[in-house]
Amino acid sequence: MPYTAEHKAQTRARIVATARRLFTRRGFAEVSIDQIMAEAGLTRGGFYNHFRRKQDLYAEAVEHILGCLPDADCDGGPGALQAGQLAREYLSDRHVADFDYACPLVAFSSEVGRGDECVKHAYTQVLDSLIGMMQRSLGPGADARGRAVAMATLCVGGTMLARAIDDAGLGQEIRRTALEQVLALAANPARRAPARNRSDARGQPRADPATRPPAGPAATAGDAGAAPRRARA
Repeated sequence: MPYTAEHKAQTRARIVATARRLFTRRGFAEVSIDQIMAEAGLTRGGFYNHFRRKQDLYAEAVEHILGCLPDADCDGGPGALQAGQLAREYLSDRHVADFDYACPLVAFSSEVGRGDECVKHAYTQVLDSLIGMMQRSLGPGADARGRAVAMATLCVGGTMLARAIDDAGLGQEIRRTALEQVLALAANPARRAPARNRSDARGQPRADPATRPPAGPAATAGDAGAAPRRARA
C-alpha cells in the first residue's frame, strides 16, 4: 500500500529538520546523505524520493528557517520596541551558543559563497525575510528600508564575529555595540551624534582650523594681538 501524501510530507519535513541541524553543527561538506538519513531514522534509498541531490536538501534546509522566524507586526507596538526585541534575540548569548538551530545567515555564511545558485537563492530569501521584519517593525518612512538593511547587517555581522573569535569579552563588546547601534537606528534615525570638540594637552577646547584666524609670521602665544616689534638697526 503506497504512502499517503501526508506521510510523505511528514517524512520530508523530518529529513529537512535533521539536515538543517547537522549542517548547522558540522557544515555542508562534513555531512553525508547516509548520516542525515540515519539520524532521521530512515534509509538512504528514501532520500531520492524527496531530493535529487544533497545541494537541493541544503537549500531547503536554509529556507526552513523562514517558517521558524517570528514576524514583526507594526500594529503590535512601537517600532523601536519591536526592532529591539528582534535585535536582542538575535544578538543574545543563547543564539551565539546555539550550534544546532542558529540562523542560517550566521551558520551557513562561509559555505554559501562557495555553493551553487539554488543555495545562494535560499540564503538571499532568508536575508530578505530578516530585513523585511526589521522594516515592518519600523513602520512607514522613506528611509525605513535603508535603516532595516543596516540593522540586519549589524545583527548578522555582530553574531558572526562573536561566534568566530576566542575572546568572550570582545565578543560581548561586539554584540553590545551592535545592539546599541540597532536601537539608535530604530529609535531616532534623524539624530546624529554631536561633533566632539578636540582638546589640547591641557584639556582646553581647540578652535576649529577652518575658522581659526591665521596667525602672523611674528605672532607668538605670549604676544598674540600686540603690535609687532620694530626691528633694531
